[in-house]
Amino acid sequence: MRPGPRVSTVIVNYRHHEDTIRCVDSLQAGDYLNQQIIVVDNTERGASVDLLRAHLDPGVEVMESGGNNGFAAGTNVGIRRALDGDADFVWLVNPDATVSTDTLSALLATAEQEPDAGIFGARILDDNDPPRILFNGGVVDATRKGATLHQDAGRLDSSVRDDVVRDVDYVTGACFLVRRSVLRQIGLLPEEYFLYFEETDYCLRVRAAGWRTVIAPRARTWHFKRSTGKYPASYYLYYMCRNRIHFSRRFFSAEVDESIADLQPSIKGWRGRVEEHAPQFLGNFDKLIELAFSDAREGRLGRRDDINELAFS
Repeated sequence: MRPGPRVSTVIVNYRHHEDTIRCVDSLQAGDYLNQQIIVVDNTERGASVDLLRAHLDPGVEVMESGGNNGFAAGTNVGIRRALDGDADFVWLVNPDATVSTDTLSALLATAEQEPDAGIFGARILDDNDPPRILFNGGVVDATRKGATLHQDAGRLDSSVRDDVVRDVDYVTGACFLVRRSVLRQIGLLPEEYFLYFEETDYCLRVRAAGWRTVIAPRARTWHFKRSTGKYPASYYLYYMCRNRIHFSRRFFSAEVDESIADLQPSIKGWRGRVEEHAPQFLGNFDKLIELAFSDAREGRLGRRDDINELAFS
């Protein structure tokens, strides 16, 4: 007898192979055994492939994407491999995340219980003691033409009820279980964003096709986010601003200036953090934001290498 649905778990590695190894270790400690793990190396020049293969179990498939073409492009390499095989579900997990022993079992139990749901997410926590919630389902605010919100962010994990399936607008790629049938119907993740908003875009398209997107009860993921700190990373600022404008235009027909106006409180907060902790980079900050707005107006998408020249380092 086949031991439950076959799951192909896809992790995209970019430079920090030690994060990916820690993530894979947590996956292999899980209580659900019918799982294939695929690691896609998105690093330029493939220098980390040998390190990954040397440290990971031989049963983990390590693939090369051919370079850093973005989160969705790297993920799609793994998804194609999964769909070429016998995967019933594909599970996306961020390399800088870990899972509990029963995370996948909890996700699959919800999938069995909710056959009209196509995408399943977990509650995502930080690594504090006690842990606080980073994400407990995503909301897309139509009244603000596509502004996004992480539910329960900042609250103690222990203070928020977690015994019912909840419908949400989207889940993040840190923990994203999707049915094979959904991938066959909708297709792969959109690659034009390069980084950020691709999962949100995908979830909205899946929901428009009649599938639900839900958070599974008691499923947990811990996310050790590298893009956060005393002040945001330069790549985060550029892609988050540019892609929010693109997303809002695509799904809500928002004018660029509408989205720019809605972003201003966030930009003010980010700029304040840079001013407090790294005032020497304020000029770079302003140039990044202006570049994001300019590219959004022109409809420029994909990877932009010259933002590295404005990095906060």
